[in-house]
Order: sequence, then C-alpha cells, then structure tokens
Amino acid sequence: MGALLVGLAACGTVTVPAGPAASDPLCAEIVLGAPHQMLGLERTETSSQGTVAWGSGEDTVVLRCGVEPPGPTTDACTRLEDPSGVQVDWIVREQDGIVLLTTYGRVPAVDISVPRSVAPDQPSAAALDMGRLVDATIPAIDHCVGAGDVS
Repeated sequence: MGALLVGLAACGTVTVPAGPAASDPLCAEIVLGAPHQMLGLERTETSSQGTVAWGSGEDTVVLRCGVEPPGPTTDACTRLEDPSGVQVDWIVREQDGIVLLTTYGRVPAVDISVPRSVAPDQPSAAALDMGRLVDATIPAIDHCVGAGDVS
C-alpha cells in the first residue's frame, strides 16, 4: 500500500490526490453528505474533487471517493455493521501508523485513511460513521468472502 500523501497548503486547505473516478456523481453525494465532524475532528477544506478531510497536520482523517475498486485480495476484508444494521465491506491495510480502509464490492470505491494518533484503538470508527451514507449512495455489487465461504 502506498502511503496517502496529505499536505497543508498555505491557506489551510488539505492537499489530497483525487481518485481516478472522483468526478462520478455518486462521489458528489458522498462529499455533500459527509459529516462536519469525524472522530472529534472538524471538517477541513480539501484541494481535490471527491475528497473530504477532518483535522489538520499529521492528525488528518481523509476520505477519497472514486478510487480504484479493489479486486480479489488476500488483505483483510471485514464487514462492518452499524447499530442500525447497515453493513459495508472494507479492505483494511495498515502502514506507517495509518490505517487505510477501502470499500469492497462498490463502484466507485471509497477509501478512508485514519492515523493511529487520531483513533489508536478503533480506526474503523470512521468507516462505521460513513457506512450509512456509503450504503445509501453506492450499491453493493459484491461482498467479502473468506476461505470458509469458498467450496
């Protein structure tokens, strides 16, 4: 996993690379529907279409919509369910203190990068907070499967 490069421009805007399908109309719905707070951090302006950020500096949570949908993988894939029963599958990777969660089985895909410094015990809380919006906006066309699910 390549580390997601995030920087701050002089005006306080978080510089975030856009995903290849960031202009998908579904991404506009995700960005518009994203909460004003995430993990106790306030929403911050971003430099690219299809992106949302909360926080500043190294303590910035970043969402990118329109990233390349992951194919079959041996990376951890987990189904997160919120208290109301909404379920979204996420591929989970970690590198250099950043947890990257990417939707699985949805096009366009959404990824959320969460520094461990922001959520040391439960970085998946950001994905849980976005689950209802992702599920209502981008229909699931596939789901995670494990070795026990394949005959």
